[in-house]
Amino acid sequence: MASTPRRLPLPLHALVGLSLLLAAYGTAANDRPPAARLAPVVDDYFGTKVTDPYRWMEAPDNGELTRWLKEQALHTRGRLDRIPSRKALLRRIHELNQSTSEVFGMTEAGGRYFYFRTIPGEPLPKVFFRDSLAGSERLLLDPARLAPAGGHAEIGFLEPSNDGRYLAYGLAFGGSDWGELHVVDVATGESQAESISRIWTGFDDKVVSWAPDNRSFCYQRFPEPGPDQPPAEKQMRSAVYLHTLGRNTSGDGDPAVFGFGVSPTIDVPKEAWSAVWFSADSQFVIAGFVSSIFDVEALFFVPLAELSAAETPWRRIVRPEDQIGANPLFNSASRIPLHGSELYLMSHRDASRFKVLRYDLHDANPPAATVAVPEGGAVLEDLEAAADGLYVLELRGGPSGLRRLAHGESTAQEVPLPFSGTIRLVATSPDAPGALLRMRSWTHSNVILAFDPSTGKASDTGWQEPARIDYSTIEAREVKVVSFDGTLVPLSILIRKDGQLDGKHPTLLSSYGGYGSYGTAKPYFDPVLLAWLERGGVVAVAHPRGGGELGEDWHRAGMKQSKLNTVFDTVACAQYLVNEHYASPKTLAVYGASAGGITVGGVLNWRPDLLAAAIDHAGMSDTVRHEMRENGPEDAAEFGSVSTAEGFHGLYAMSPYTHVRDGVPYPAVLLETGINDRRVPPWDVAKMTARLQAATSSHRPVLLRVDFDTGHFGGTADQEEQLIADEWSFLLWQFGDPAFQPRR
Repeated sequence: MASTPRRLPLPLHALVGLSLLLAAYGTAANDRPPAARLAPVVDDYFGTKVTDPYRWMEAPDNGELTRWLKEQALHTRGRLDRIPSRKALLRRIHELNQSTSEVFGMTEAGGRYFYFRTIPGEPLPKVFFRDSLAGSERLLLDPARLAPAGGHAEIGFLEPSNDGRYLAYGLAFGGSDWGELHVVDVATGESQAESISRIWTGFDDKVVSWAPDNRSFCYQRFPEPGPDQPPAEKQMRSAVYLHTLGRNTSGDGDPAVFGFGVSPTIDVPKEAWSAVWFSADSQFVIAGFVSSIFDVEALFFVPLAELSAAETPWRRIVRPEDQIGANPLFNSASRIPLHGSELYLMSHRDASRFKVLRYDLHDANPPAATVAVPEGGAVLEDLEAAADGLYVLELRGGPSGLRRLAHGESTAQEVPLPFSGTIRLVATSPDAPGALLRMRSWTHSNVILAFDPSTGKASDTGWQEPARIDYSTIEAREVKVVSFDGTLVPLSILIRKDGQLDGKHPTLLSSYGGYGSYGTAKPYFDPVLLAWLERGGVVAVAHPRGGGELGEDWHRAGMKQSKLNTVFDTVACAQYLVNEHYASPKTLAVYGASAGGITVGGVLNWRPDLLAAAIDHAGMSDTVRHEMRENGPEDAAEFGSVSTAEGFHGLYAMSPYTHVRDGVPYPAVLLETGINDRRVPPWDVAKMTARLQAATSSHRPVLLRVDFDTGHFGGTADQEEQLIADEWSFLLWQFGDPAFQPRR
């Protein structure tokens, strides 16, 4: 699965005179990037011939590509290091990044609270726990102590046993999403013998669920890859296994209970991801699978006593036509919304903004659904079951709302919040009342709140101090932009309160627009942005079709054959910023990451005249070949497949790489990849880089930045700060800031 972007990189200074622009855009002979070998391959898709000049880059174990990537990295490093004020900018970024210690990923079990915390001066988040809300904080896991020599380790998912005695966690290396499952005894800090490989360790992907006995758990695992296995086959044929602590500590020999090839009566597709969920207060077990990240294809249940490896008599709950959203189940760190025999699911069937369905598993087989929370004006995003009720997270045109449906009640009641902002995480426990909330806004730093249903109040836990910076001079504006077909597209804008609309503000427009609710661009707080905002810059965040901001219809209006709506909505937002004199084409840049590469690449192809620069981070580029990636078959549900004429034409139309044209004066572009990226492999970004470098006639730089110790996102604090400094320095250079013109 592709992912949503991390913090936005922003330009910092105003445009200067024409002479500086000419100096910025000029290219000396020794500034030319290393050329890539041309070896055109022509494919015929349903009568349309498509030429791919750099197909050779896709070959596995590609020494030639590795050498070219290293040459590109050296070339880019040489050019960026010649920017005289880059080091000063890096110091300012580092200073602002030390202004807060951020808490995230909270989860509760057995009265204990577990979470990640970033610490100023430390390279990576650490895992802490408390024995109560007011208890003292204790360090449990430090990734620095788990890192291999010459690289870094990152901790992914956290899943405590129901009694809070053990914590299962994912451990990956060098920025990869692939890693290992480990278990630690919380009280003693001692690692258990478990070390299970071939695990997807992403924070947002559900892979582990503890059984009520607190000694066993289910986990998803992928098979050992064969020597000639294509990359697209690596994320296939997964199964869910039942593990007992101390037995089969490598995972080998654990019985499979669900997934591909496990049950002769349940056809789980080879590309599907599977899961099995327990709940501490229920005697039922839930299983299911997805082949995309927005709808569940099937869910099943059995009484806990009947769970018995491959012989488990799973009984179906839902089918694809029920249109059950996957986000509360597979794509978040939440637990199963199951209370006793009542299972709660979100559906967009006849409800674009989603409704909540209740299934009583004691009912006839299959259990009938009743509407627990009907569709309303807000978009329902997530569900969490606590001992006192069901917590329903809503998106209300930007800010979040939260409602609580008490067990046994028919109407959900509003949970009062201390300010208007975004709830990034709701954490509950099935055996405890209340909820933990992680909340923020564009101008309000992160806070961890505890909602107590007995008082009806959400209070600050004190776990996270406010950021030590002043955002009082910054305001957020929410506007609607008319797109090419009359559709109104939301656009968020951050600017100084005294900012004048004179068209001179250096402005960066970020856009994503994919995967529905999973890819919704919600307000966030980033202290580093102040370095740009305090100097008169503007940051804008588009909410184009394809995301989940306005519900599932909004999502589907920007996927597959409709994907160009995402691009054109972003173009409309860029044009709005120019028309309303926030920026001009000389002071405007666009940023896209991951699936946002389709968006930024599309804007480059359709309106290169509208931009001065672009940043493309790990961006999907050659969508015609996207199914060759490790997660390509899974993403076919979002983007389409070349196996059908309709699917091909949609992919061909949206493909940035395919539509790069020779002789076009493209803006300056900085492309970025991590060598361990398994979501958008380096060859995809490399092909786009080579094509742009060969095609552009503007003499503006097209640079490829390669990090050889990270993946899709992530990395240490230093890696993140270095990346932002490079991005901003590149943009300041292109915007003509005198302090950022490279030394010759």
